[in-house]
Amino acid sequence: MKELQNKVAKMYKDNGWDTAPELLLIAMQEELGEVSGRFLAEHPGYKKSLGDTDPIPEEIGDLLTLIFAFCNKTGINPEEWVNNTIRKESKQG
Repeated sequence: MKELQNKVAKMYKDNGWDTAPELLLIAMQEELGEVSGRFLAEHPGYKKSLGDTDPIPEEIGDLLTLIFAFCNKTGINPEEWVNNTIRKESKQG
């Protein structure tokens, strides 16, 4: 995960993107909405326009990229916290 986070940091630097954490949060909400919309639109019984036509895996990639960018901006180590959550949830099971 750290390797991916570093690639995102390089991509942002190479593109000259110095995005504020608040804007990254808004972008994450937008991408999650797109993932939700695509998923629901592709399942029977859900009557909504597909709107954004990117496939779900591409939307997930967009969302993860934004999450890593947010972690980079705020100094969060996502691998550490994912492992902490797994440990915490494993103890409760």
